[in-house]
Amino acid sequence: MKKMIVAALLAAGVAGSASAAYQPVGVQTNVALSTVTSGGWTQCYVATMGQSIGGNASSVLNACHGDLLMMAGRATGSSTLLVLADALLSDTVIDTGQTSITHLSNGANWYYSPNWSWGFTAAGDTVQNNQCDVGSSPTSMCLHTLAGVGGYRINDITGLNDSTAYEKIFFVASLNAAAVPEPTSIALLTAGLMGVAALRRKSKQKA
Repeated sequence: MKKMIVAALLAAGVAGSASAAYQPVGVQTNVALSTVTSGGWTQCYVATMGQSIGGNASSVLNACHGDLLMMAGRATGSSTLLVLADALLSDTVIDTGQTSITHLSNGANWYYSPNWSWGFTAAGDTVQNNQCDVGSSPTSMCLHTLAGVGGYRINDITGLNDSTAYEKIFFVASLNAAAVPEPTSIALLTAGLMGVAALRRKSKQKA
């Protein structure tokens, strides 16, 4: 009986254990929007590439609050994200200056500078930051952080400063995102606890 109860409790614990939000390592391309939204991420900002994200990316950072931040680009209204990368929000806004310096976080090279640019590229690629990255990486994204200025690139699609055909989209997630226990897990846990209670009652009767 005791073994059965222990097994039930263990099974319930495994099935209902916490799982991290969808957090791919490195730059990803052609990802279904549903993969992101069903993986623990919440959309916090979207705008066409032609719209400014405000000086110092204020429009995004005022709207997006969480442990993790994902930056992505897509054709306007599409259910497929052309490119994305995610990292700790605090890592994505480390000030790298108005230079081509980047820092590696969660498998992607990130850079950010107030009133200059913000973006990422693949870990092995370099950035040519002329207000935004004009380098040749086919898997990258860059946004101007100058007030009133839109743009600039999604992968190798550049010069998007006035574009309404493409969008930037941001998501946030928590580090402690947990899976909701399955109904069967709850049932097993309940059965196990009831069994423990029954054993205690029998022990008290014998005593």
